Amino acid sequence: HYFIQSNLRMLNVRHCLKNGTKLLRQLSSISTEGLDVRTHNDGKVLILSLRNEGRMNCMTEKIASEFKTVVNEINRDYPSALCLILTGHGNSFAAGADLNWLEERTKTRSEKNVEIMKDYYNYFSGLASLPIPSIAAINGPAIGAGFCISMFCDIRITSKDSKLGANFVKLGISPGMGGTFTIPLKVPNQVAWELLLTGKVMSGEEAKEKGLVLSCVDTKNLVLPEALSLADKIVSGSPLAIKETTALLRHSSEQLLKDQLVMEAEAQGRCFSGIDIQIGLQAIKNKKMPKF
Repeated sequence: HYFIQSNLRMLNVRHCLKNGTKLLRQLSSISTEGLDVRTHNDGKVLILSLRNEGRMNCMTEKIASEFKTVVNEINRDYPSALCLILTGHGNSFAAGADLNWLEERTKTRSEKNVEIMKDYYNYFSGLASLPIPSIAAINGPAIGAGFCISMFCDIRITSKDSKLGANFVKLGISPGMGGTFTIPLKVPNQVAWELLLTGKVMSGEEAKEKGLVLSCVDTKNLVLPEALSLADKIVSGSPLAIKETTALLRHSSEQLLKDQLVMEAEAQGRCFSGIDIQIGLQAIKNKKMPKF
Protein backbone atom coordinates (compact mmCIF):
# COMPACT_ATOMS: atom_id res chain seq x y z
CA HIS A 1 0.00 0.00 0.00
CA TYR A 2 1.53 3.23 -1.15
CA PHE A 3 -0.48 5.60 1.02
CA ILE A 4 2.53 6.07 3.30
CA GLN A 5 2.66 8.81 5.87
CA SER A 6 5.75 9.69 7.85
CA ASN A 7 5.34 13.04 9.54
CA LEU A 8 8.54 14.89 8.78
CA ARG A 9 9.46 18.12 10.50
CA MET A 10 11.91 20.82 9.51
CA LEU A 11 13.54 22.46 12.50
CA ASN A 12 15.50 24.99 10.49
CA VAL A 13 14.51 25.61 6.87
CA ARG A 14 17.25 28.17 6.33
CA HIS A 15 19.92 25.70 7.40
CA CYS A 16 18.44 23.00 5.17
CA LEU A 17 18.48 25.31 2.16
CA LYS A 18 22.22 25.61 2.67
CA ASN A 19 22.53 21.84 2.82
CA GLY A 20 20.13 20.25 0.35
CA THR A 21 21.73 16.82 0.64
CA LYS A 22 21.11 16.75 4.38
CA LEU A 23 17.45 17.64 3.87
CA LEU A 24 16.98 14.87 1.32
CA ARG A 25 18.28 12.40 3.88
CA GLN A 26 15.77 13.73 6.41
CA LEU A 27 13.00 13.12 3.86
CA SER A 28 13.85 9.47 3.22
CA SER A 29 10.85 7.16 3.16
CA ILE A 30 9.62 3.70 2.31
CA SER A 31 9.07 3.44 -1.44
CA THR A 32 6.75 1.52 -3.76
CA GLU A 33 7.40 0.46 -7.32
CA GLY A 34 6.15 3.66 -8.89
CA LEU A 35 5.94 6.38 -6.26
CA ASP A 36 7.25 7.78 -3.02
CA VAL A 37 4.53 9.37 -0.90
CA ARG A 38 5.65 11.44 2.09
CA THR A 39 4.26 14.14 4.33
CA HIS A 40 5.92 17.14 5.93
CA ASN A 41 4.94 19.89 8.39
CA ASP A 42 2.45 17.79 10.36
CA GLY A 43 0.86 16.47 7.18
CA LYS A 44 0.17 19.91 5.70
CA VAL A 45 2.59 19.31 2.82
CA LEU A 46 2.35 16.18 0.67
CA ILE A 47 5.47 15.18 -1.29
CA LEU A 48 4.85 12.92 -4.28
CA SER A 49 7.94 11.55 -6.06
CA LEU A 50 7.86 9.74 -9.40
CA ARG A 51 10.01 6.64 -9.10
CA ASN A 52 11.39 4.53 -11.95
CA GLU A 53 15.00 3.86 -11.07
CA GLY A 54 17.46 3.47 -13.93
CA ARG A 55 14.96 4.87 -16.44
CA MET A 56 14.95 8.56 -15.50
CA ASN A 57 11.49 8.17 -13.96
CA CYS A 58 9.81 7.57 -17.31
CA MET A 59 6.05 7.47 -16.86
CA THR A 60 4.90 3.86 -17.15
CA GLU A 61 1.30 2.69 -16.86
CA LYS A 62 2.13 1.41 -13.36
CA ILE A 63 3.25 4.87 -12.23
CA ALA A 64 0.27 6.45 -14.00
CA SER A 65 -2.23 4.21 -12.22
CA GLU A 66 -0.72 4.82 -8.78
CA PHE A 67 -0.47 8.53 -9.49
CA LYS A 68 -4.15 8.84 -10.35
CA THR A 69 -5.22 6.98 -7.23
CA VAL A 70 -3.12 9.15 -4.91
CA VAL A 71 -4.15 12.45 -6.51
CA ASN A 72 -7.85 11.57 -6.68
CA GLU A 73 -7.98 10.49 -3.04
CA ILE A 74 -5.99 13.32 -1.44
CA ASN A 75 -8.98 14.63 0.51
CA ARG A 76 -9.71 11.19 1.94
CA ASP A 77 -6.21 9.88 2.62
CA TYR A 78 -4.42 13.14 3.44
CA PRO A 79 -7.08 15.36 5.03
CA SER A 80 -4.48 17.71 6.54
CA ALA A 81 -2.70 18.38 3.24
CA LEU A 82 -2.78 22.00 2.07
CA CYS A 83 -0.05 21.85 -0.59
CA LEU A 84 1.40 19.15 -2.85
CA ILE A 85 4.97 18.99 -4.11
CA LEU A 86 5.64 16.85 -7.18
CA THR A 87 9.23 15.79 -7.79
CA GLY A 88 11.29 12.92 -9.16
CA HIS A 89 13.34 10.22 -7.45
CA GLY A 90 17.11 10.56 -7.78
CA ASN A 91 18.55 13.00 -10.30
CA SER A 92 15.65 13.11 -12.75
CA PHE A 93 12.18 14.63 -12.68
CA ALA A 94 10.52 12.66 -15.49
CA ALA A 95 11.85 11.71 -18.93
CA GLY A 96 8.38 11.39 -20.45
CA ALA A 97 6.37 8.35 -21.47
CA ASP A 98 7.85 4.85 -21.57
CA LEU A 99 9.36 4.35 -25.06
CA ASN A 100 8.30 0.70 -25.16
CA TRP A 101 4.73 1.78 -24.47
CA LEU A 102 4.95 4.40 -27.22
CA GLU A 103 6.21 1.76 -29.64
CA GLU A 104 3.16 -0.35 -28.86
CA ARG A 105 0.99 2.58 -29.88
CA THR A 106 2.39 2.39 -33.44
CA LYS A 107 0.94 -1.12 -33.70
CA THR A 108 -2.53 -0.15 -32.48
CA ARG A 109 -5.31 1.24 -34.65
CA SER A 110 -5.88 4.98 -34.50
CA GLU A 111 -9.35 4.90 -32.90
CA LYS A 112 -8.08 2.70 -30.06
CA ASN A 113 -5.04 4.93 -29.53
CA VAL A 114 -7.28 7.98 -29.11
CA GLU A 115 -9.04 6.28 -26.19
CA ILE A 116 -5.75 5.00 -24.72
CA MET A 117 -4.22 8.49 -24.82
CA LYS A 118 -7.30 10.06 -23.23
CA ASP A 119 -7.01 7.60 -20.34
CA TYR A 120 -3.26 8.19 -20.05
CA TYR A 121 -3.74 11.96 -19.85
CA ASN A 122 -6.47 11.52 -17.26
CA TYR A 123 -4.09 9.57 -15.02
CA PHE A 124 -2.03 12.75 -14.56
CA SER A 125 -4.34 15.68 -15.35
CA GLY A 126 -5.98 15.47 -11.91
CA LEU A 127 -3.05 17.63 -10.82
CA ALA A 128 -4.71 20.55 -12.58
CA SER A 129 -7.92 20.25 -10.56
CA LEU A 130 -6.54 19.52 -7.09
CA PRO A 131 -8.35 21.17 -4.18
CA ILE A 132 -4.93 22.37 -2.95
CA PRO A 133 -2.07 24.22 -4.71
CA SER A 134 0.80 22.27 -6.22
CA ILE A 135 4.51 22.90 -6.75
CA ALA A 136 6.67 21.04 -9.28
CA ALA A 137 10.18 20.59 -7.86
CA ILE A 138 11.98 19.87 -11.14
CA ASN A 139 15.17 18.23 -9.89
CA GLY A 140 16.54 17.04 -13.22
CA PRO A 141 15.46 16.32 -16.80
CA ALA A 142 11.79 17.07 -17.47
CA ILE A 143 11.22 16.08 -21.07
CA GLY A 144 8.12 15.58 -23.22
CA ALA A 145 5.19 14.39 -21.15
CA GLY A 146 7.41 14.76 -18.07
CA PHE A 147 7.75 18.47 -18.76
CA CYS A 148 4.01 18.74 -19.43
CA ILE A 149 2.97 17.21 -16.10
CA SER A 150 5.08 19.87 -14.39
CA MET A 151 2.97 22.40 -16.27
CA PHE A 152 -0.15 20.98 -14.60
CA CYS A 153 1.30 22.28 -11.33
CA ASP A 154 0.62 25.84 -10.20
CA ILE A 155 4.25 26.73 -9.47
CA ARG A 156 7.52 25.31 -10.80
CA ILE A 157 11.01 25.40 -9.28
CA THR A 158 14.10 24.01 -10.99
CA SER A 159 17.90 24.26 -11.07
CA LYS A 160 20.46 25.64 -13.48
CA ASP A 161 21.67 22.14 -14.36
CA SER A 162 18.21 20.74 -15.19
CA LYS A 163 16.93 20.30 -18.75
CA LEU A 164 13.32 21.05 -19.70
CA GLY A 165 11.46 20.76 -22.99
CA ALA A 166 8.45 19.54 -24.93
CA ASN A 167 10.32 17.65 -27.66
CA PHE A 168 7.32 15.88 -29.19
CA VAL A 169 7.93 17.02 -32.78
CA LYS A 170 11.45 15.56 -32.62
CA LEU A 171 9.81 12.23 -31.87
CA GLY A 172 7.46 12.47 -34.83
CA ILE A 173 4.32 13.16 -32.82
CA SER A 174 2.19 16.16 -31.92
CA PRO A 175 2.32 17.46 -28.33
CA GLY A 176 0.15 15.87 -25.65
CA MET A 177 -0.41 15.82 -21.89
CA GLY A 178 -2.01 19.26 -22.09
CA GLY A 179 1.12 20.97 -23.38
CA THR A 180 -0.70 22.87 -26.13
CA PHE A 181 -2.96 24.35 -23.43
CA THR A 182 -0.74 24.88 -20.39
CA ILE A 183 2.42 26.21 -22.07
CA PRO A 184 0.66 29.08 -23.92
CA LEU A 185 -0.90 30.06 -20.58
CA LYS A 186 2.50 30.48 -18.97
CA VAL A 187 4.50 32.31 -21.66
CA PRO A 188 3.88 34.77 -24.52
CA ASN A 189 2.12 33.11 -27.43
CA GLN A 190 5.04 33.19 -29.85
CA VAL A 191 7.36 31.67 -27.22
CA ALA A 192 4.93 28.77 -26.84
CA TRP A 193 4.90 28.32 -30.62
CA GLU A 194 8.70 28.25 -30.69
CA LEU A 195 8.96 25.68 -27.90
CA LEU A 196 6.29 23.36 -29.29
CA LEU A 197 7.25 23.58 -32.98
CA THR A 198 11.02 23.20 -32.49
CA GLY A 199 10.98 20.77 -29.55
CA LYS A 200 13.64 22.94 -27.92
CA VAL A 201 15.22 21.65 -24.71
CA MET A 202 16.14 24.47 -22.31
CA SER A 203 18.35 24.89 -19.30
CA GLY A 204 16.72 25.79 -16.01
CA GLU A 205 18.05 29.34 -16.39
CA GLU A 206 16.41 29.80 -19.79
CA ALA A 207 13.14 28.38 -18.47
CA LYS A 208 13.28 31.01 -15.71
CA GLU A 209 13.94 33.77 -18.25
CA LYS A 210 10.92 32.68 -20.29
CA GLY A 211 8.67 32.62 -17.22
CA LEU A 212 8.10 28.85 -17.23
CA VAL A 213 9.45 28.46 -13.69
CA LEU A 214 9.21 30.70 -10.63
CA SER A 215 12.79 30.22 -9.46
CA CYS A 216 16.01 28.52 -10.52
CA VAL A 217 18.46 27.42 -7.83
CA ASP A 218 22.12 26.60 -8.38
CA THR A 219 22.04 22.79 -8.16
CA LYS A 220 19.53 19.95 -8.27
CA ASN A 221 19.90 19.06 -4.60
CA LEU A 222 18.58 22.50 -3.63
CA VAL A 223 15.34 22.22 -5.62
CA LEU A 224 13.32 20.25 -3.08
CA PRO A 225 14.44 22.38 -0.09
CA GLU A 226 13.42 25.50 -2.03
CA ALA A 227 10.02 23.96 -2.79
CA LEU A 228 9.55 22.95 0.84
CA SER A 229 10.38 26.45 1.99
CA LEU A 230 7.72 27.90 -0.31
CA ALA A 231 5.19 25.23 0.69
CA ASP A 232 5.73 26.05 4.36
CA LYS A 233 4.91 29.69 3.65
CA ILE A 234 1.76 28.70 1.77
CA VAL A 235 0.41 26.32 4.44
CA SER A 236 0.96 28.86 7.20
CA GLY A 237 -2.18 30.59 5.97
CA SER A 238 -5.84 29.80 6.63
CA PRO A 239 -6.70 26.27 5.39
CA LEU A 240 -10.11 27.38 4.15
CA ALA A 241 -8.72 30.48 2.45
CA ILE A 242 -5.99 28.43 0.73
CA LYS A 243 -8.55 26.01 -0.73
CA GLU A 244 -11.00 28.73 -1.74
CA THR A 245 -8.25 30.75 -3.42
CA THR A 246 -7.06 27.64 -5.26
CA ALA A 247 -10.59 26.93 -6.51
CA LEU A 248 -11.01 30.51 -7.73
CA LEU A 249 -7.69 30.51 -9.59
CA ARG A 250 -8.48 27.17 -11.26
CA HIS A 251 -12.10 27.86 -12.20
CA SER A 252 -11.65 29.60 -15.53
CA SER A 253 -9.38 26.99 -17.15
CA GLU A 254 -10.53 23.53 -16.01
CA GLN A 255 -13.11 22.82 -18.73
CA LEU A 256 -10.94 24.33 -21.45
CA LEU A 257 -8.11 21.98 -20.47
CA LYS A 258 -10.41 18.94 -20.67
CA ASP A 259 -11.49 19.93 -24.18
CA GLN A 260 -7.89 20.44 -25.28
CA LEU A 261 -6.83 17.03 -23.92
CA VAL A 262 -9.44 15.38 -26.15
CA MET A 263 -8.11 17.23 -29.21
CA GLU A 264 -4.53 16.25 -28.33
CA ALA A 265 -5.50 12.59 -27.99
CA GLU A 266 -7.16 12.66 -31.41
CA ALA A 267 -4.10 14.30 -32.99
CA GLN A 268 -1.69 11.84 -31.40
CA GLY A 269 -3.91 8.96 -32.48
CA ARG A 270 -3.38 10.08 -36.08
CA CYS A 271 0.36 10.53 -35.52
CA PHE A 272 0.75 7.00 -34.16
CA SER A 273 -0.62 5.70 -37.48
CA GLY A 274 2.09 7.50 -39.49
CA ILE A 275 5.70 6.67 -40.29
CA ASP A 276 7.27 9.67 -38.51
CA ILE A 277 6.78 8.29 -34.99
CA GLN A 278 8.58 5.10 -36.01
CA ILE A 279 11.47 7.14 -37.41
CA GLY A 280 11.61 9.19 -34.22
CA LEU A 281 11.59 6.20 -31.90
CA GLN A 282 14.30 4.46 -33.91
CA ALA A 283 16.45 7.59 -33.83
CA ILE A 284 16.22 7.74 -30.03
CA LYS A 285 17.24 4.08 -29.77
CA ASN A 286 20.22 4.73 -32.05
CA LYS A 287 21.02 8.02 -30.27
CA LYS A 288 20.86 9.93 -33.56
CA MET A 289 18.92 12.92 -34.84
CA PRO A 290 15.78 11.81 -36.71
CA LYS A 291 15.52 12.44 -40.47
CA PHE A 292 11.85 12.80 -41.32
